[in-house]
Amino acid sequence: MNSEQVLAAVSAGTIAVKHSARRKKTISVSRSHGGYVVAVPARFDVTRNAADIGALIARLQRRADMAPRGDAELEALAAELNERYFDDGIAPSSVTWVSNQNQRFASATSVTGMIRVSDRLREVPRWVLETVLVHELAHLRVPDHSRAFHALAQRHPQAARAEDFLSGFGYGEAAALAGQRLQSGGTGAAPAGPA
Repeated sequence: MNSEQVLAAVSAGTIAVKHSARRKKTISVSRSHGGYVVAVPARFDVTRNAADIGALIARLQRRADMAPRGDAELEALAAELNERYFDDGIAPSSVTWVSNQNQRFASATSVTGMIRVSDRLREVPRWVLETVLVHELAHLRVPDHSRAFHALAQRHPQAARAEDFLSGFGYGEAAALAGQRLQSGGTGAAPAGPA
């Protein structure tokens, strides 16, 4: 948001500014009911510092676009995606980050309804993680990689783009590992492609 957009949003009420005598130097921003609340010191001049407010809101939005960090957030995202793309009464029993999946990005067990996501994906963009979750949610319905499964997994509009991203991501991980092996005197060769 630029300064003019911030000032317009303050005027419209979508950005609420809360002045505080206890706050001395810092400003903070949080989401609230479709808008933002900005906490500022008592003498803070909103007009003069609108660009700073815009920068904080942009940072908050970037964080919101990132993948969830905890299991509860991951499970909530999976529930949201399940409702959006399937809504058929089938739901995962659990969705968790795991540290023991080095060859796969995620896995699902259709019998138990458990979905496990490799913690290597904690830093990927949210849209990539969403496509991985939709893929695993599709496995709760169709356990194989048949045509019926792919029709379900492709329901996320970014599925093809995420496949390209993950292919490059996997290749990069493999190349970095091979480089580490070479540096440590191992015999790792450069990878031919993602695992």
